[in-house]
Order: sequence, then structure tokens, then C-alpha cells
Amino acid sequence: MASSKTRLTELGTAAGLLWEPAAPWPDSVEQIDIPGIPAAVWQPVVLEATRPASRDRALLLAALDNGRTFRQQVLQGRVPGQVVWSGGGQNTWMSDIPRDLTVDGVWFIQAKYDSTCVLNTAPATLVDDLLRDEGAGQRPSWYEEVAPRELQAYWRIVRGRAPVDGLPSDVRDLDRDHRLALKHWMRSTEPSVAEHDAYLELCRAVSEQTAQRWRRHLAASSPAQRTQLLFRMLRIAGGPYWLLGTKGAAPVRLAVTDTRSWRERFVLRKLTLADAHAGQPQVNWRAEIADGDERHVVDGYCEIRWSHGKLQGHPECKVQVTTPLADIPGYAPLR
Repeated sequence: MASSKTRLTELGTAAGLLWEPAAPWPDSVEQIDIPGIPAAVWQPVVLEATRPASRDRALLLAALDNGRTFRQQVLQGRVPGQVVWSGGGQNTWMSDIPRDLTVDGVWFIQAKYDSTCVLNTAPATLVDDLLRDEGAGQRPSWYEEVAPRELQAYWRIVRGRAPVDGLPSDVRDLDRDHRLALKHWMRSTEPSVAEHDAYLELCRAVSEQTAQRWRRHLAASSPAQRTQLLFRMLRIAGGPYWLLGTKGAAPVRLAVTDTRSWRERFVLRKLTLADAHAGQPQVNWRAEIADGDERHVVDGYCEIRWSHGKLQGHPECKVQVTTPLADIPGYAPLR
């Protein structure tokens, strides 16, 4: 489910497509009619942020201004006839064009406010399946798969301290009730030195094994498969779209090219990986890309962590980009 901040930025951007800042505030927002998004859907989210005491007012203003700029520069001032909001739903396939908003069935907008995460997926889908659309299917927890010994050693120490009855000796046998009880306890207590050290050892093992396993799959892949992997990691899709958001106080307004146009101009020369556990399992990545005689480098990292805190849910992988988005080949300033 989308967070309140996500809903505000997406619906605020939609409202910005019709916003006239010269009109009095907050009437300029309250009187908007977004074709395709009922007032009962967007107004409770957006209008609350127009209040003088709202902590989200600056965020709303940024979203409104991004929508207005899109109308001016992409739609050439034309008011859209229909705006469709995805409602925070996730794309079914990695190859789908990222779209939080669809304007007139032609223009796709992704709203990304103060986030460097471009993709959230299962580790096996990234490492073993190289982000192919069919995905990894039902598989064991990633920690159980790549570092079972270190995971069990960590669990042995946690279990020995936790004041919870009936905990299984094998971490793989934890059920929903066990995890819920552990969640409350672990959030209210500091880990012991032994527990802390065991967790760091688990992070090290997961990082190293993930990087080694990913390297093996990359080495066995073709240049076309590695390029396709990079497309999925950078969210470059089969059609163009526009990324609107912020980085700090500065607006982010980028046009993202499609895969065919990218291939016509750029070539992936090298994709390298390095384990770099940083308080949690992590793999750093670097893509070296040729643009004729020019060379570009895109850096990022993949965080691998339990989805809802230690020992909660299956581990997930968040693909982060540290290179400024405007410097990524295929991302261009909105004009």
C-alpha cells in the first residue's frame, strides 16, 4: 500500500497539471477539477496539505509546481483531457513503463520525491534470474539460501535471550506468531554484544555470497542480457516516460528514454560488483557505459534486508543509485 507521502506527491503532481498559481491560495487548489480522478479520491489527500499548519505544505507545492511545469513544457500549455492515477499499485513486470500517472493515455509520469531507490525486488529475481520478467517464483528466504549457517548462529543467540515461549530451535520453523512476539521484543531492547557480532557476521556472509553468486550469473550471460539487466535496474523501459520529483529542495524533472533509443546511442561496456556490508548486507555495483568516444559511470548499491525488521518477512533487495539521476545515460532534463 502506498504511503501517505507517496499519495500526496502523486496526487499533488496530478493536481499540478491543472494548477494556476496566480489564483489565490488555497482556492487555486480547491477549485481544481482533475479529469479522470474523482474529487473524493484526491481532495482528502491534497487539501489537507494546503492548511497553514501542515508539515507537508512544501512537499505539496513542489508536486504542484512539477505538474504545472510538465503541462507547460511537455503539453505546451494544454490542459489534459484525462489523468489516470495508478493508486500506488506496483507494475506487474519489470519491463513495464513506470507510471504513477498516465496523461491522455500517452504520457507516463513517475513521481519520485527524495528517493534514490529505483527498484525493490526479491534478491533471487535480481541475482539468479537477472530481473527477467518471469521472476524467481517461490523460493526459500534469501538468507537461508546463501548464508544458512550464519543465519542459524544469529538465531541461536537471539533465541537464547528472547523472553518468548515456544520458539523453535531452527530459524526456518518460525511462524507468524513467533515473529510478531519477536518484533515487539527486539524493538524494545538493545542487542547484546554477541548478538550484534553474530548479525555482523550474517551481513558479511550474505554480502559476499550474494556478490559471488551474482558475478557467476553475469559471467554466464550474454552482452544483451547484461544490458537488459541494467535497463531493469535503472528503470529504462520499452517506452519513454517522465520522472518528476525532488532532491532536497531542488526539483527533479527528467525525460527517460526508451530501450531502443538507448541502444542506438549507448553501449554497456562493463558491470562490476563488490560486496560492501554496511550495517546490513549490501552489494555495490558500477556500470561503465560508452557514448561514442565518451565514457559514463553509474554507481549504486543493492541493500538486502528483511522487509519488516530483523527476522520479519522474507529479505528484499532495494536497488539504489548514487549517481545523480540527471547524469545517468538515458535520463535528460525536461525541456
